[in-house]
Amino acid sequence: MVTLTSRADIEAALADPLLVPLPAESGAVGSMAWLRATVARFAHGDVHARRRAYVEAELARVDVEGLRRLAAGSLGDDRTRVLRALAQAMGLPELDDVAVAALCVVADNYFGGDDPAADDAVQLLLPLMLTSDAEQAANRVGILVQACDATAALIASARGGSGDVHATIRSTPPVQVMRRVALAATKVGTVEIPEGASVLLEVGPAGLTFGSGPRACPGRELALALAEGALAESPASPL
Repeated sequence: MVTLTSRADIEAALADPLLVPLPAESGAVGSMAWLRATVARFAHGDVHARRRAYVEAELARVDVEGLRRLAAGSLGDDRTRVLRALAQAMGLPELDDVAVAALCVVADNYFGGDDPAADDAVQLLLPLMLTSDAEQAANRVGILVQACDATAALIASARGGSGDVHATIRSTPPVQVMRRVALAATKVGTVEIPEGASVLLEVGPAGLTFGSGPRACPGRELALALAEGALAESPASPL
């Protein structure tokens, strides 16, 4: 395991095309393994670029101020509020308790795990994504899932602290580390990284909780709007 802690090294690592998220092994269409292998998050190269372009286009359609109002008016725990507000802002069907629970199961297994309930959850969610394109449906699920825990954690930290989202990101960032694997031998700064090595990036202390470079989080603005709206806790206004 190689651990990088300096901001310069982390930025260089995040920009290095040879350092990628651990690729996900696929499975039957509609399974949790298939979802991980189909979203932008775990892809690299041209496949990642194509999927990321789709995700960016999806997020660009979201009205940020409208999303903030939706988060302020949503009910339930922080995960539920994030998911319902974002789904509505994306033009997806209103999420009932079953759909929210399914998304939470997927979130719990997104970075690994073999809970059979996750396969059932993915199959329940795909028809709700309002597209016949399986890859696009998977990436819509991915958008919701990736917003779920990190944004809920940001809300909880801010609520328990100063109440200021931006200050909380600096003091208690919701994402502390990112992991990469070396597709081939490479070098970051003075650190030699052999092929196949695991790399731990301490992005939180370096002030890079949203990443940087070609894989920087495309949903940063929306995450902040969701957190600020949830903390405001005022009734939602019409979009």
